[in-house]
Amino acid sequence: MKNLVVKGVAKLGLLAVMTIIAAGVSANAQSLNYRLTANIPFEFSVSGTKLPAGKYWINRAQLGNGDAVVQIRSTDGHEHVTRLTIPISTLNPMQDGTLIFHRYGEEYFLSEIWPAGGSTGRVLPKSRVERELQRKAQGTGIAELRTPQLQLRIVTIRTSNLP
Repeated sequence: MKNLVVKGVAKLGLLAVMTIIAAGVSANAQSLNYRLTANIPFEFSVSGTKLPAGKYWINRAQLGNGDAVVQIRSTDGHEHVTRLTIPISTLNPMQDGTLIFHRYGEEYFLSEIWPAGGSTGRVLPKSRVERELQRKAQGTGIAELRTPQLQLRIVTIRTSNLP
């Protein structure tokens, strides 16, 4: 009986190690090795900070530390936001660079960042304001608030080497 328990624990441990190794390999294939450039045609919010319409760079906040912290910066340098993100994966890599916004009425919230050719994207946590609007949209059934997601494939998203 003890032998079976030890073998079961050993198998479970081996499975855990294999899972950690697989996660580490996928972490090395991080998605924001290159800067994304996007021309966003509307005002939007990122984790509680409103940004005006315009051209933005999206990249890692620190080059050597992976994609966990993302910087969104206007190309003119006037606006910038640095936020912690959460990885998200898909089985089908994105053909184009894609930004996914949640829309409630006329308010847009950046939700996901997907680089071209990447199967790993980044999710930004919802702000308090977005969570409140989401609750209102679910509770009231108002049609103009029930447009929860806008997938924006912006032609001007390009990847380039970081400076």
